[in-house]
Amino acid sequence: MTTPTTPTPLYGPATANDIGAVARLARQGFGQPREIFDRYAALFGTDTIRCLRRDAAAPLSACAAWWSMDQWFGGRPVPAQGVAMVAVDPVARGTGAGSSLMRSLLAEGRATGAAVSVLHPSTLPFYRRLGFGRGGVSCDWSATPATLAGARRDAGLDGTIHPADPLDAAPLARLRRLLLAAGNGLPERNEALWTMALCPDGEMSDLFLLGGPDGTPEGYLAVAPPKDQRLVVADLCTPTARSARLALRVLTGYRAQVDRIAWRGGPDDPLALLAEDVGVRMDGREEWLIRVLDVERALATRGYPSGAMDCVNFEINDFLIPENNRRFHLRVEGGSGVIASPARDDAPMATLGIAAFSSLFSGHASARTLWQTGMLRGEETTADRIDRLFGGARPWMPDRF
Repeated sequence: MTTPTTPTPLYGPATANDIGAVARLARQGFGQPREIFDRYAALFGTDTIRCLRRDAAAPLSACAAWWSMDQWFGGRPVPAQGVAMVAVDPVARGTGAGSSLMRSLLAEGRATGAAVSVLHPSTLPFYRRLGFGRGGVSCDWSATPATLAGARRDAGLDGTIHPADPLDAAPLARLRRLLLAAGNGLPERNEALWTMALCPDGEMSDLFLLGGPDGTPEGYLAVAPPKDQRLVVADLCTPTARSARLALRVLTGYRAQVDRIAWRGGPDDPLALLAEDVGVRMDGREEWLIRVLDVERALATRGYPSGAMDCVNFEINDFLIPENNRRFHLRVEGGSGVIASPARDDAPMATLGIAAFSSLFSGHASARTLWQTGMLRGEETTADRIDRLFGGARPWMPDRF
């Protein structure tokens, strides 16, 4: 007598006939109205949607969307997989459908060249079991106009402010490149992400270019129309001191119309640092997750401090991707990392699980903190050497998807 076998779930791109079922899963999972789903599907394309079903005749068990992008770490772009809209049919929850979907999706991302996968989680334990670690934060800041007005210091500020077209992102991308190179975790936006940033909720923002006395742009500011005595900054790029103070000039110009100004930034946000009163506050802090899909590619494409020169061995425990489950020898010199195989016995060794390594890679967790918690095993001096290689700006990402 033979034992019946459970069929392997079918994973693949959504078809035109699947879109209605995908929209239903998005509504059940996130309370997303159909019109919002249709907007996102039009922006990112239905070709980004992946589906899982028990067999060819069964209804959808789960769905997700993913696309390729670059995410910057250490001043260099790392090929990344952006993941969104992971939803499981309530009937299929607890059957492993969500895990099966994500494993297939991560494998597809790695096969197409992504070194890391990044997402905003609705729950942490599920993604931790897939090897995701905390990657960085997104902070919601707000302040009264009076608080920001005190930080303007307009005396002697020589600059220009010009309205611009929010539908033309090309000049903005050039300005934003300065933020990408100086920070950690910021994605290089595709057309869909630019539209979501500059036209939140489908409504066009007012865009201002912030520049020097000759009119050359140094940064930009996009704000949504004031509503209910509140001004929301849709997008902000102020890589210079002048552009930051010009942004404050624009924002405080709304003081007769609004009681509070809200914006999204990192933990060491420039506008929050410039504020000179207690009226600025952090209203919310969200963590996004990262998962290294290809350890060798991730270490080789990431940037490192230009003056750092050292080497270290990593022993990675990755239960999901066998190619990562081994030792890697990293040598850093001139801001670049070179991976040698096999690992050298004379270099210090650090042993980590893939989730902890992912948090270390992004810069969200220091090697010393991981060592103190037992998530990194090795000598204390090894943790200090790793921190000199991976230290930098604290990772953050304003884009939500």
